[in-house]
Amino acid sequence: MKSFSIPSAEGITIEFWLRQKKNNEPLPLLVIKSDNQLLYKIQEGAGFFNYYHYTHHQKGELTLSYDEDRAEISLFYYYDKTNVYHQGVIYLIDNGTGLQCYPKSKLKEWYTQETFRPQLHFSPFQAWMNDPNGLCKIDDTYHMFYQFNPNSTEWGPMHWGHAISNDLISWTHLPVFNHPEHPLASLGATGGAFSGTTFINNEGEAEIFYTERLPAYDLYKDYIEVQKKAAIDRYGIKATHIQTILEKKIELVGCDIRDPKVWFDSETQCYRMILGSVYDGNPSVLQFVSRDSEEWAFENVLYTAPGYFAENKGRCVECPDFFQLGAKWVLTIGIVGYQEPETKRHNLLYAIIGTFDNGVFTAESEMQVLDFATEYYALQTFKDGQRQVGIAWLFNWAMKKPIKSSYNGEMSIPKEIFINANNKVAMRPVNELEKYVDEYCDVKLKAGEDHCINKGKSLRIRLEQGLQPNEDLILAGDKGEWLAISYRDGYVSIEETVVSEAQYRARAAEIKNLEIIFDAGIVELFINDGEICATKRSYKLSHCKQLKVNTLREKNIRIETLHTSW
Repeated sequence: MKSFSIPSAEGITIEFWLRQKKNNEPLPLLVIKSDNQLLYKIQEGAGFFNYYHYTHHQKGELTLSYDEDRAEISLFYYYDKTNVYHQGVIYLIDNGTGLQCYPKSKLKEWYTQETFRPQLHFSPFQAWMNDPNGLCKIDDTYHMFYQFNPNSTEWGPMHWGHAISNDLISWTHLPVFNHPEHPLASLGATGGAFSGTTFINNEGEAEIFYTERLPAYDLYKDYIEVQKKAAIDRYGIKATHIQTILEKKIELVGCDIRDPKVWFDSETQCYRMILGSVYDGNPSVLQFVSRDSEEWAFENVLYTAPGYFAENKGRCVECPDFFQLGAKWVLTIGIVGYQEPETKRHNLLYAIIGTFDNGVFTAESEMQVLDFATEYYALQTFKDGQRQVGIAWLFNWAMKKPIKSSYNGEMSIPKEIFINANNKVAMRPVNELEKYVDEYCDVKLKAGEDHCINKGKSLRIRLEQGLQPNEDLILAGDKGEWLAISYRDGYVSIEETVVSEAQYRARAAEIKNLEIIFDAGIVELFINDGEICATKRSYKLSHCKQLKVNTLREKNIRIETLHTSW
């Protein structure tokens, strides 16, 4: 038996997911005691992970013991709900000899153990993470919920993870916020609490809207998705008052209808909700209206993607967002299943600029690819004062993470989203990133020269002169690995050590300036003040040791070293 003690444990809540590996003894799998008094035990478990929780209501030390030979725990943490916003959850890890504690003060130690673990891009402590959900600011605190599978580093039954921040860069882990409605593991099914958003009502209260995929046995067809609404409990850590608000099937709509975005339309005095879906065979965005945010009616198809998407296996719209920037409205969408025939890219994220009047969206621009390297998906934005801030899931299903990692999934650097003078949706890192700069140096590089970088795990690189045609900027490691940004024949492209079938490129009439954020193999690229952006994840280049340019003229480059957010 392995044991762990928590001193002064009154009010502590313990949460964990446990499964039984074998049962050849009549002894319990796990016990919780205080002063040798038995308070809680798991006598038998299932062959799959089940969720358990215990809250201690007595004074004194608490001792937890479990049989590591007969039981496996996937995620294990405890917290005091009265100060969890300050302290965060405290994780427990089986290190082979016992249970090791990771409070907030020791997270830097945990987050620097893996070579490719980023230091400024949010990632879960353990397990699988995908789409950002429910991004919002309540009082002075930013909230990020996210799709989460606590029991594996692969996608599975969906929960909502939860983290908070004061600056959008440094995050505090909170307890798992929401769970699947059904016991999916025991049913042998997939599904759960899928993506959604947070709406702050006139009383300043947060209302959560999300999709629940009911138990499903096929990932691509014949499932049922319903829309739900929830509140946040008084401690700000758990979903409560969950109710189904939309489940009626709509004519000509397939089984894909998910990822609600909700807002209040002051002009028509009604709530509006959009959902990613497929309508009459084409990926579409559907719009619903409500007077009370609980009873919803289908209003119209807000947007339908051009026919070539369905012709090239585009199944449906996912993770739509819709927001106002000045006098214009911006719709952002992903189209699952679609692969661009010319470049072989998939998981592209698109933006359309237009007007919105009395429930009708009129597109005024072509579909704009927001990120040409495709590892920037499920973008979600929220209003933060005078700016629109967005975070995306930094992942491409074609990119496999190295085995034996404790986690899978990362978020992009938060970005401010705006419409520029060229009527394009542009993005730039939020200003809060500036306070993570440790030091900087200005270097001049000529053709064939390189600059050695001592601290190359997290960097910000700026070229105010940009690139001329037939020039390259190369980030290199010390074992032959590299990543290059090239400007050829009117295209900017990203290439790396591992050759890809897909071509990651974008048209560029000129490259006036260029900025790179590099973080343990993550490259986020901003060209022409963010009009052209790209996000690429490398599992070859963990540290940038050298910076090289292929150029005909001297380049002035600023290199900033960034410190960890943990």
